[in-house]
Amino acid sequence: MFYMPSFKEDEPSRRLSRVLDSYDKFDVRNIDFDEYGSAPLAWFAEELFTSQVAVFHMTPERAFLSEMANARASLLAGIARGLGRDVLIVHEEAARPAIDYRDLALSYRNAADLEKRAAFWMEGLRPPAQKTATRVRQHLNVELAALRFGNHVAESDQDGLDHYFVETRDFRDVVDAAATIFTGKKGTGKTANMLQAAEELRSDARNLVCVIKPASYELEGLLEVLAKIESRHLGDYLIEGLWKYLLYTEIAARAVDEAERRPAGIPTGSPIEQLKECLEADHRGVDVSFSIRLERLVKSLESALAAGVDERDVEASRKIVNAALYGDTLRTLRTLIGNALFERRRIAVLVDNLDKAWHRGADLELLSRLLLGLLTVVGRVVDEFKKETSRKASVNVTLTVFLRSDIYAYVRDHAREPDKITTTEIEWRDRELLARVLEDRFLASRPKARSANELWDNAFVGSIKGVPVRDYMLSRVQPRPRDLVFFANAAVLRAANAKHERVQEIDVIEAEATYSLFAYEALLVEGVAAEIDLEPILIEFAGESAVITEPQLTRILKAASTDIERPVLLRVLRRLGFLGIETSNSVFDYGGTEGEMKRADVLARKLSKTSRKSRRFQIHPAYRPYLEICEEWHGLNLLSRYCGDE
Repeated sequence: MFYMPSFKEDEPSRRLSRVLDSYDKFDVRNIDFDEYGSAPLAWFAEELFTSQVAVFHMTPERAFLSEMANARASLLAGIARGLGRDVLIVHEEAARPAIDYRDLALSYRNAADLEKRAAFWMEGLRPPAQKTATRVRQHLNVELAALRFGNHVAESDQDGLDHYFVETRDFRDVVDAAATIFTGKKGTGKTANMLQAAEELRSDARNLVCVIKPASYELEGLLEVLAKIESRHLGDYLIEGLWKYLLYTEIAARAVDEAERRPAGIPTGSPIEQLKECLEADHRGVDVSFSIRLERLVKSLESALAAGVDERDVEASRKIVNAALYGDTLRTLRTLIGNALFERRRIAVLVDNLDKAWHRGADLELLSRLLLGLLTVVGRVVDEFKKETSRKASVNVTLTVFLRSDIYAYVRDHAREPDKITTTEIEWRDRELLARVLEDRFLASRPKARSANELWDNAFVGSIKGVPVRDYMLSRVQPRPRDLVFFANAAVLRAANAKHERVQEIDVIEAEATYSLFAYEALLVEGVAAEIDLEPILIEFAGESAVITEPQLTRILKAASTDIERPVLLRVLRRLGFLGIETSNSVFDYGGTEGEMKRADVLARKLSKTSRKSRRFQIHPAYRPYLEICEEWHGLNLLSRYCGDE
């Protein structure tokens, strides 16, 4: 199911997402603007072609950017209809859809009405007969048109990852539970690592794997409850208790579900049956999804707070919160889990998707406390399961949390003891390893290919602006799999549409411009975590040279008219990879971790002292085409076309 939610994430939007997610018989692809807004039209067409149903939630006309969002949704709905897919267009009752869409429309008065109507529509939905397209790409070069490097978003490419996932040291660390928190920038492969690690761990029958991926509307519901609590101590107590409850019940539910799937089922009187009975008696059973269990907690907390809580009385207020979180049942649940799973080699809990609620307008301080509570409780839960008493058996539980590095940096800044939080950052510094992301995908789609060289020799022109095409493409993207895959797919698509026998230089140049917009918009999203509106700042770099001196940088940042102090802003731009600092003659360092930036600062200071010149910075190549940055090509003695000179 192709699902494009409303651009405005309000209560009706959250209700609709919850309804669609609750039907396990459908694989719902949530195509939200933050993640897919810069994807080319051909990508959307492929997603629609491989879907059976398409649902479009029109943005209320009073909302920001509704005209643009609804125009895009209308276009995609037309494509879906042309492909013969079942289409549903959801809109407010006051809105009037185009006349040719009215038979496909579902209107609603309020959030509750939408939830009821959407559930009724889903109940009556039947998979349509698959229609074969008879005229797809008949005019294109067959080999080139068939060349694809998979989806640039891991959630939409789970089947392909099984064939061409590139294993790294970070992946082995996830599988071996060498660290509990894995961070990385957008597109570095956090979700891909999580998905593949889950598959590898499941291949050993002695392991139990629990994947937790909260939706944004679920986290926002929690934030609304937390906002009603004024005292910090009670809020933090609630957060930790909440995560503990969710982790315990999720482990128990997955254990029972796995046992029920076995041919022999669950033996009568066995520990696993007792665990199942406990879930059914106190926690709404095994079949209840993570979403519903979380929703139940939110309602329970809302009821407890509505009855009144004296937050000054620490002990009494904690008892009320504990009762709302069903904390009195956790001791029994822990004992039953130990009895049922003590023989298992490992219980691996993988938590992803925590960045979905991190958007402009969200209460970032409160959200950081929510995430920090999870990071804090991870170690406690692991330790509690390791303890063994006469009543409780020891269980080897490991928890791994995947978090965007910019969000982690914000959360870490708000932690009381940040040094106690240990992390591993997923990076792609090795260009040869990054190139394998494309090359392995090519080999997976070409069983008869003898080596990856056939990709560069046969599918692409030899060089771009005098640089070998492989080196050129690797040098122009942020070192992340998502970026490289997006760039390569855009180049192949452009060449196929132009009826070229192979990807020409002009195809790569045009694809680079498309990719640059994609990278720029992804950068704006990452700026939200730093509570900075980056767009008016970044746009001031338009038309500048690729390399700028410190006085020039000061002038640019001053023109942006921001209240943020220049050193803070410079640190953010470097951490996000937009700016690199010169550490030796014409060599620029784009390292974004605190340790890397400190080392680069020392090298830059020594270089400035030796050369008796001010520090220099460089704008990353990924953003130069969109910002029309002037750059000189070494060895060719010419300016790029972005200066207006071919």
